[in-house]
Amino acid sequence: MPRAWNKRHPMGEMEMVAEYVSREYPAADARFRVRLGTIQPAIAGRVLTPEESRALTPVLRWADAIAILPAEVVLIEAKIRAEPGAIAQLEVYRDLFPLTAELRPFLDRPLTMELVCAIEDPAVTAYARTRGIRVKVYRPSWLQEYLAKRARRETRPPRLGGLNVP
Repeated sequence: MPRAWNKRHPMGEMEMVAEYVSREYPAADARFRVRLGTIQPAIAGRVLTPEESRALTPVLRWADAIAILPAEVVLIEAKIRAEPGAIAQLEVYRDLFPLTAELRPFLDRPLTMELVCAIEDPAVTAYARTRGIRVKVYRPSWLQEYLAKRARRETRPPRLGGLNVP
């Protein structure tokens, strides 16, 4: 079961993608949370200082996983529930892939985009396929417990932080 239930950092998806990649692509050079793209070294005509470059690093995007195989590279985005935004994410990652220095040695291989989800949405699947994205359903053994904990937390009312509300 996933280690954390933090909504801002959904470890469930990262645990799911790690399990999925090890199962589906056991012989791949698998990489997780891969930063994609590059930062242009100038703003308004000047070169960035090392401190400015580090400050901009968080704006880089990252793929949940990349499976590097002899015949292809698979770019993977994982979602517990399939959502339309994952399609746009994969398309941005596809465009950033050739700009990523550590991945340049693999540019000669076909790039495949793959959305991995535990709960499929037929409309998202149909649209993804029109965009050339494979959709794979993977249901980890801990899925039901994960969903039960998230549902319980997400149905509680927000804390009012000390406000006196009648």
